[in-house]
Amino acid sequence: MSPQRPLPADFAEWIVRSLDGTITPEQFAQLDQEIASNDRARAYYLEFVTTYVGLMALMGGLPAAQTLVGAAEPETGPGTAPPVVEIPAPGRPARQDRGDLRVGPDSSEQDRIREIERLANRQLAEFLARERQTESPASRPAGWDWWSALCEAAQTGQRFMAVGARMVKAAVVCLVILGVLSIVGLYVYSHRTLGLLMDAAHAKWDVPLEPTGKLRAGRITLEEGYARIRLNKGAEVLLQAPSTFDLRSTNRMFLESGWITARVPPAASGFTVRTPVSSIVDFGTEFGLLAGESGNTEVHVFDGRIEFEHAGGADTARTRQKLTRDEAVTVDAAGHARRVPVLERPRLFSRVLPAAESFGLPGKRLGLADMVGAGNGLDTGIWGQGLDASTGQIASRRTILKKNDNGFTAVPALPFIDGVFVPDSSDGSAIVTSTGLSFAPCPKTSGTSYEAIVYGASFQVGSAGEIHYGRLAGRTYDTRSHPSIGMHPNAGITFDLDAIRSAMPETVIRRFQARCGVSENVVRFAERDADPAAIQVTFWVLVDGQPQFSRTLGVVPAQAEPIDVPIHPGNRFLTLATTTPGEYRYCWALFAEPALELTRRKP
Repeated sequence: MSPQRPLPADFAEWIVRSLDGTITPEQFAQLDQEIASNDRARAYYLEFVTTYVGLMALMGGLPAAQTLVGAAEPETGPGTAPPVVEIPAPGRPARQDRGDLRVGPDSSEQDRIREIERLANRQLAEFLARERQTESPASRPAGWDWWSALCEAAQTGQRFMAVGARMVKAAVVCLVILGVLSIVGLYVYSHRTLGLLMDAAHAKWDVPLEPTGKLRAGRITLEEGYARIRLNKGAEVLLQAPSTFDLRSTNRMFLESGWITARVPPAASGFTVRTPVSSIVDFGTEFGLLAGESGNTEVHVFDGRIEFEHAGGADTARTRQKLTRDEAVTVDAAGHARRVPVLERPRLFSRVLPAAESFGLPGKRLGLADMVGAGNGLDTGIWGQGLDASTGQIASRRTILKKNDNGFTAVPALPFIDGVFVPDSSDGSAIVTSTGLSFAPCPKTSGTSYEAIVYGASFQVGSAGEIHYGRLAGRTYDTRSHPSIGMHPNAGITFDLDAIRSAMPETVIRRFQARCGVSENVVRFAERDADPAAIQVTFWVLVDGQPQFSRTLGVVPAQAEPIDVPIHPGNRFLTLATTTPGEYRYCWALFAEPALELTRRKP
């Protein structure tokens, strides 16, 4: 006889789980061992299963396992036999076989167990089939409960609304956080230091700069003067007013308009400058860039190499080309590019910060004498260089010419000078521009040019005499800070105002100013073989071929006349000329400090 030891606390749970199929292998092994080795467990198992199956037959479904788990242990003693459900008596009407337990008092224990298992399995299968039929939407009857469906749909909608509300709240919080982070990030990004102002001359800015010279991202205009900046990666840029720019990074900038000269060390290779219509990528070199207001662009390579890309015009495609040392590209407003040697357009860019006493001031004043010396009006020209008024050829120094009139001659080598001529109306009106404008009141002259038009008025007695610089009202004009144009009659020169405007974006030419006269120091030399009182020179200033100033001046007594001629936006050409009716010797005529006065065009 097997021992009668107490039942485990989880014994009922193992039985239920064995019937509903949720028992684990470990639990099943423990249940099997208890039934096989413990009489009390075996009797409890038979009683439990019999009751379980009976309930299923009466209720039409399996009880939930958790309602039976932990139930009080039945009071069964060693001599008590578990109750069973008996088969109905012979006289009782038989029911349809719904799976009732078919056992009798004389059934053996093995028969009772097999019958219980058969009925349990059958009832379990029927229960599961009913559950699947209930859960399947396709098995619902035609008279489906619409109210329940609506309630369920409403509850589902409420759940979705609750979830949606939580999601909206979370999204709003996230957006607020992202907004704050974006504002902080943009503030930090826009206030980062990208470069440093290293030096300046006569500089005037449209916005105040930090006392430390730190430069940050943002649009800045240098309205007057020069400035030298260094980007954090090492590129140095010389700015010439008026220039509007924006630093984009520690090695990249945007030049809206203006002039720059850049020196790029190897550490800053890849330095990039963009303009509204072009882009330059530098590979460790020195280059100059002009970005005009109307889209005209010019780039010169002084050393190394660059990659230049231009958008082109309506009838030209976008172009990209590599330039090396001493190569230049000019692009007009229509987008047509022309590749030329730098020597064809020399001294167009300022490569060093000029001295404090320089005459030309970017954004304020351009020196016409400097342009005669092949400069850009900002002290980049060659002192002492000039032009032959009869041929347009560049004279490397003061030259005695004595050449006859050949008519108007263009000077393409100098970008701001339209051409030169020898004024004389013996054969009709003198032509003074490349477009054919004539100088109607031009007087008759000898038709001969005797000396070059020169940057820095210098004169001499004889062909090998000492050089004497022009002097008016007690001042000698022999330095870059006090320049002059020497124009021994008969000679004339025309400046192209439109070319100057295109190269000086954001500026307006307001007026031409100078002082004219015959050099005072000529008297002591003329007295040797001529009458100084007979020396007379007529000075002319024409705008678009029309005289705006005319004075005939001598040297006894000494005379000097100021010139102030307004220039209007529609004016194209400015012409300076000197004439003399007879004796040409000792006519040491000059225009002292000739300048175009500028103002910045306000946006």
